[in-house]
Order: sequence, then structure tokens, then C-alpha cells
Amino acid sequence: MKWWMEHRFRMIQNNLRDIDADLDIDMEIKKLKEFGADVVQIGCGGISAFSPSGLDCQVPSPYLKNDMFGTLVERCHDNGIKVIARFDVSKVHESLGDIHPEWLSRRADGSAICFNDTVAACINGGYQQVEALEIIKEILGKYPVDGIFFNMFGYQTRDYDNRYVGICQCENCKRRFLGMYGEMLPTEENEDDPIYRRYREFKEYTVRDILEKIRRTIDSVNPEIALSTYSGHCVDIVRTESNSALDRPYPFWIYSASDNTASVEGTFPGKVSSNCAINAVDIPYRFMGVSPFLNQIRLYQNMANGSNLDWCIIGAFEDYPDRKNYDGVKEVFRFQKRYQAYFDNLRSDAGVLLVQPNPPYETQFSSEYRGVFRMLKEAHIQFDVIMQDGLDMAAEHLEQYKLIILPGIEDVDSRNFAQALKSSDAVILATGCSFRHNGTLLKELFGQALAEKVEPVRGSYILTQPKDMFQSFQEQDWIYMDREFYRMQGEGNAILPYVSAAMYGPPERCFGHEVTEIPGGTIYKEKNIYLPWQPGTLYYQHGYEAFKDIILDIIRNMGCLEDDFIVTAHKSLEVFYGPCGKGQYLLQMINLSGFNGTTVWEPISQQAGFGWTGRIPDRIWELGQEGAVLQEGTDKLVISSIGTYRAYLIEFGQEGKDR
Repeated sequence: MKWWMEHRFRMIQNNLRDIDADLDIDMEIKKLKEFGADVVQIGCGGISAFSPSGLDCQVPSPYLKNDMFGTLVERCHDNGIKVIARFDVSKVHESLGDIHPEWLSRRADGSAICFNDTVAACINGGYQQVEALEIIKEILGKYPVDGIFFNMFGYQTRDYDNRYVGICQCENCKRRFLGMYGEMLPTEENEDDPIYRRYREFKEYTVRDILEKIRRTIDSVNPEIALSTYSGHCVDIVRTESNSALDRPYPFWIYSASDNTASVEGTFPGKVSSNCAINAVDIPYRFMGVSPFLNQIRLYQNMANGSNLDWCIIGAFEDYPDRKNYDGVKEVFRFQKRYQAYFDNLRSDAGVLLVQPNPPYETQFSSEYRGVFRMLKEAHIQFDVIMQDGLDMAAEHLEQYKLIILPGIEDVDSRNFAQALKSSDAVILATGCSFRHNGTLLKELFGQALAEKVEPVRGSYILTQPKDMFQSFQEQDWIYMDREFYRMQGEGNAILPYVSAAMYGPPERCFGHEVTEIPGGTIYKEKNIYLPWQPGTLYYQHGYEAFKDIILDIIRNMGCLEDDFIVTAHKSLEVFYGPCGKGQYLLQMINLSGFNGTTVWEPISQQAGFGWTGRIPDRIWELGQEGAVLQEGTDKLVISSIGTYRAYLIEFGQEGKDR
């Protein structure tokens, strides 16, 4: 078994600056061991080389005195620490750009994309297509690295100041796109333009193509070397990030690490996820860290989802100015190391599948997905996540799910998944105007066709009927409707009648609403539910629990939830429960009560209760409390005080062991 599959690793990434070419290697090793890291990901080549190079396409750091990278690899291996070499080939030094203008990305006006003394290199140019492979060969020929990571891989449309630079218009892109599609490159990102939709296919194909070249290059030297980047194609370690940005619109996504790790773990069997908890508050402010509690939440969410631990700072430990998160990282790393065996074997047996629109940042329905994600988390429902691009793989094991949720999935390209949906016995719940670009599948699954958009929608409502289904609304008949809402035509039992908009203004004029025959949802063949509006988005952005209760009432009424594990806890407690060995389950809790929407404080200590039906645990152990048998032969676990994180080993049908 390859090293990255044997155990969940604990990685620290030092994003080296040029001045770190004279790195204090003794201090680096000392700190890595102090943290409990067993992998380091560190700068190697690309924009700057941190070892001597014989290649004309590599510019060494001006501060490089000796073979820093080579010495670091040797010392790390002597101390049982694996090394992943970090490359960034998205840019080159301006001196290389002057010599090789054909390597560069171009704006629509033909200008290069400069930032400080670097210029952006296009993925279709000679530097990334040819020279980057030579850089890899040189490094692999000189050093026994354990992995290779590529930063900022693929197509970049913004610079480091977040200025939009547009679709690359270099001659390489134009020529390749013309050869594949017989069309000129689009100049604008317009989803309604069929040429732009082809361009998105072009980007996917070309990224996959170069990853295949890199994979072959690595395997020709040593197939035991891991490849990692922000893609699932041909890589071994799928990288994601939980980061912050000052200009990012709210709501703040407190579930970022759970989302990233769950989606990778659910989508790519045979690969491992590595979600980097970025210490910095933003790219321009890399030398200040986020709240210690947010930093720990991200790491605990990585660990609780069965992922690797991954944490990053800029530069070297020796002069990093914000050390307040060090102790929190050490605490999580050491806990994972202590209970490595359980985390290595942690898996999911959830009965709910949530499909993530892919990629989420390029569609308006990311809010629909996040809202539903948050609903399930707050209800303590265990669920798997799979990216839309990975649906072919999901088609093979849909039978394990009782409920499949499709939030704002406009279309499904996978024929296998579409067929599996049609033959599945699971309840299928679609929200956010799903399948509006695939009328055939919408008709087959839900018996509906979308007609015109209902206007005006603002000032209108949904009637919470029938009451035997929507039992949370005995005292609330109307919930407001906003965003997109479509009239439907087709078969099925209508639910949630639409209440039309009326006058508003002074109280004297606020009347005239009418309960219409337009359904706010339908149930087809007694199991498939379609909502032609966006409850997830409304909950994610506005926070009113009525939208969550609509979804939870539907789920409960359809009888598709497991009832053998019962949670009684506050909504701010993130609960994880899954098998981690023969007869063993790992119960984990992350307390999010310190999050107020912007700031993440120390959580408020809270209570929780857990119960089992059908079988009673033999023993319940608290991890971190050596040898403590909390309860034996009981069907309930009551915890009186939960801080940031707690974990328990639940044992069924086998003798307890010393710990």
C-alpha cells in the first residue's frame, strides 16, 4: 500500500519566501516534531528554485547559498518526516517572460499579466507544457521526495490584487481551441453563450491532459511518489483549502472544512483528501492568523470527516510573527497521532446523500447547497457528499442511501447516475429549481415540467399544508417566498400551495393575498419530492428556521432517516458518527457555539445526549481519558460538558481493551 493510503497524515506547509532559501533547517525539524507533523510540504521550484538547478527555465532564489531543499529532504527523512515538494508554475520571473513571450497568458488587448517581478504563464504555453516536466525530472532525479504538489494549477482569471484579467487570449489557447472546436475563443464568461460552455469543456480537457503528462513523468521515475493539486484527475492527494478573505461576502461558511473533506472523501474512492487550514486571515495579510478557535474548528472538522490534517503558514517558523495558533494545532495533531488507528479506519455508513453542485463557486446554487448542508448539520443527520462531477462513481452504490438530495443541480451529465436515480428505491428530494436544463429527467423523476417564472414573487408566501406533513407549523401558516419560483405542469400530489403577492405599504393597504392552485412542491410516485424554489438559499442567506423546518418535515414524513442512533443536542454541536473498526464506532463532537456569524470565540460548554435502539453498546470510552470506561451496557450516553471537541469510542459485541 502506498504511503498516503496507509495512515492519515499530519502535514504542515511552509510557503517559502525567497528569503527563506537560507532556512534554519535545525529549527524547522525541531518545530515539525514539536507539532507532531509527519509530512512537510515546502517550496521547491517554479517561480523560485530553492535548490541549485541546471535548467534555463528555473530562476534560483537570490538568497540561495547552498542546497537548502536537498539538505531539508535528507534531514526530514532522518527524522521520519515525509516531504512533498511544492511547485508553482503559474508564473515565471519577468526575465524569462522577456525571453519567452510565447509562454505567457494574455489579456484581450494582448498585454501580459504582470505582478511585481513575475508574469503569468499559460497552461497551454511551452513553460507549463514542456519546461515544467523538465523541472519535475530534475528534482526527482536529485532528491527522494515523497510527493509533488502544484499550486494555482489550471486557468487563472484574477491576479493577486483580485483584479479580473479575463479569459486568456494567448496564441496557444486560440490555436488549441480552434483546433478542437473550430471556433474563436470567447472573450467573456457568459453561461448563455454556447461557445463559452465549450470553453469550459476545453478547460477541463486541457487540465486533465497536462495532469496525465505529469502523472506519466512521475511514474517513469517512481510510482510511489504522490501527486497532489486542486483536482481529482490523476492525483493521489486531492487538495482543498479552508481560508478567509476580507472581501468575501457573508454568510461566513463555518462548515468549510467539513464541506471540503466530505465532498472529496465521498467523490474520490482510492484517493485521500487534504484540506489545508490556512492560518492567514487573507492573502494580503499572511502574517496574521485567524481566531485560534476557528483554526482548531477547521482542523477538527478535517479529522472528524476521516481526512488528513493539513495546516499552512507563510515562510519559516523562525520569524513568523503570529504564534497564537501553535498550541491549538499541536493539540489536534497530537490527538490524531495518539488515536491514529481509529482515524485510519474511520468511514461512513450514512443513509443520506447530498450532491454538491460542481464547482460550487461558479454557480448561483452554491447557496442552495450550503443551506441544505447546514440544515442537515444542525439536525445532526449523518450524510455523505459527492461532487456533481463524480456522479458516475456514486451510481454504483446508491442502494445504500434512503434519501438523495439534489440542491440546485441544473443538469446531470452522468447517464449512469441518471439511470440509477430512476431505478433507486431512495426518496429523492430536489430543491432550487433543479433539472431546469434537463426537462426529460425532470419529467421522468418528478413527473413535472417547469413553466413560466412566477412574478412578482416578492410579497408572496407558501401555505404550510398539509399540516400532517408539516407538523412544525401548527402555529404558523405562511412562510415568505423570495428568489426564483416556477410554475409547474405535470403529475403528482401538490403540497405547499402558493399564496400570491398583494399590496403592501401602509398597514391600511396590506391585504389581497390569495391562496392559489400553484403548488410550492409536488410528491411524485409517493417518494420523489420537487420544490421549484430555493429554501436552502433562503435559509443560508437569511437564517429563518421555517425554511429548514420545511425540509426536515418532508424528510421525517417520508420516513427516510435512520432511527438507531438518536442525538439530543443543541444545533450548534456538529456531530459525527461512523464505524472505525470491527464492532467499533467513533462518536465525535465539535462545538460551534462560539461562532456569532463573524467572530469565532471560545465555545460555550454544552450538554448532549446520545441513544441507541436495536442494539446496546457494550462499552463507551472517552478518547483522551486513558482507560476510562464511561458506561457499560447502557443505551444512553449523557455528556454534561462539551468544550471545543470530544470523542468517544462506542464498542458493540466485543470485549473492551486496555487503552
